[in-house]
Amino acid sequence: MLVAGAVVFVAIQFVPYSVDNPKTGDEPAWDSAQTRELFMTACADCHSNETEVLWFENIAPIKWYVANHVKEGRDELNISEWHTAAGDEADDSAETIEEGSMPPGYYTYFGLHGDSKLTPAQKQQLIDGFNATMAADPPKGGEG
Repeated sequence: MLVAGAVVFVAIQFVPYSVDNPKTGDEPAWDSAQTRELFMTACADCHSNETEVLWFENIAPIKWYVANHVKEGRDELNISEWHTAAGDEADDSAETIEEGSMPPGYYTYFGLHGDSKLTPAQKQQLIDGFNATMAADPPKGGEG
């Protein structure tokens, strides 16, 4: 039984479903470098084509979960496709951050992705900067 489990575990590593990072370069015209930095630190792993996965997130079945989570995140908001397919919820992004549902709590369990935890002041800077960015350069391909 243990050998069969090991064989299955090794075999599933070859299933080609994992996070991909398509070409980027279609970001919004950020209101400031600070807004971009805050976004890239706290949000980009799920909401851009610049996802960085941790070493263990490359091991199936974890990599399947992560790939699906990133796909869902990009469907809602993808700043790497701002002028073509920004996502279904791009217009509501600042509100979602303000409500506290982003980043989701489980994203930082056990100290993982700790840099995505913003201070209240950083969070407000991100919200204000994202609103200013959206006003100056509205997203395309979403609700707006």
